[in-house]
Amino acid sequence: MTILKRTTAPLLQMASCIGNRIYPYRNENALLISGSPRGGTTWIAESIGNAIGRYRSLWEPLQGGNISKLNLGFSKRPFLDDNSVTSDQKNFFHTLVNAQQANSHLLRLREKPSNIFHLFTNGRLIIKFVRGNGVVALISEKFELPKPLIIIRHPCAVISSQMHMGSWEDHPHIDDNLVLKYPHLSDVVDSKAPLEERLAMTWAADVVAAKANSSRVNIVFYEDVVLKGSEALAPAFESWGWTKPPENLEQILGRPSSTTHAWSTLDDLESKIGRWRKDLDTESVRRVLSVCYAMGVKDYGESVWPQTQNDA
Repeated sequence: MTILKRTTAPLLQMASCIGNRIYPYRNENALLISGSPRGGTTWIAESIGNAIGRYRSLWEPLQGGNISKLNLGFSKRPFLDDNSVTSDQKNFFHTLVNAQQANSHLLRLREKPSNIFHLFTNGRLIIKFVRGNGVVALISEKFELPKPLIIIRHPCAVISSQMHMGSWEDHPHIDDNLVLKYPHLSDVVDSKAPLEERLAMTWAADVVAAKANSSRVNIVFYEDVVLKGSEALAPAFESWGWTKPPENLEQILGRPSSTTHAWSTLDDLESKIGRWRKDLDTESVRRVLSVCYAMGVKDYGESVWPQTQNDA
C-alpha cells in the first residue's frame, strides 16, 4: 500500500462527506452489482450506469486496495449472514452504502482521474463487486436497498480471461461459512490441484454463494445479456422500480467496458462468448466442468451457452 493512498484517503473521504451534505439523499437506493473477476461485471455495471444517466461508482470494496476494509476479518470471498457478520463489518457496510468511504481504489482514480468530480455530484450510486456474491443480499436487506444484481458467466470464459492477466496462485478462495452451510464443498476443494481446477473451485463457490440467496438477488447469465441485450436485464430493472430498461441501454450494451483488453475483442457474438475455446484445450475444459459439477454447479457444459438454453 502506497503512502500516497494512505495520505489522500482522508481528504477524499472528507470530500465525499461534503457531497453527502450537499445532496443528503443521493445515496438512497444504491445499486449493488456483483460477480466473479473477469465475469462481465464492469461491462454491465458501466452500461447500466450510462443508461440511467448521471451515476457514481464505487469499485471493488472487498479487495485489498480498499484500505477501509483492512483488519475487519473479511475472507477473500466473504459469505455472511445475520449470525456471522460482526459489528465492525456491519459498520463497514454502513459507511460503504452511504458513500462515507472514498479512496483512489474505490474511485478508480488511476484509470480515470476525472472520477474525483463524482464526489460532489448527485448521480445514482452503483457499487460494483467481484467478491460480493456472498454479502450483497445481506447488505441490501440491512440497508433497504434494491435487489442486487449478480452476473454469472461460463466458468471456462472466466478462467481463460483470468489466466491472461493477474496472479491467481493463492486460489481457491472459499469462505469457511460457505463450507459449513454446504459441507460437500470440502470434498472437492484442493489447494494443490492444477490452477484451472482451483480457479474453477472459486468460480463454483461464487455461484453457490449467489444461489444461496437466490430469492433475494437478481441472477442473470452474462451470455443472455450478450444475446438478448436489455431484455435479459428487464427483471432486474423491474425489481428496481422501472417499468422497463432505459431505451438507450440496448445501444450502450454494444460498447466494450473500460477493462476490456486488446486480446479480448468484442467484434462479434463469438468473440464475446466463445473465445475461451481457443485458450483451453479439451482436457482443461473437462477438468473445469468436472470441478463445477462436483460442487453442485451445473449451469454450463461444453456449449458456450448456459445449460438452460441448451434444454430449451
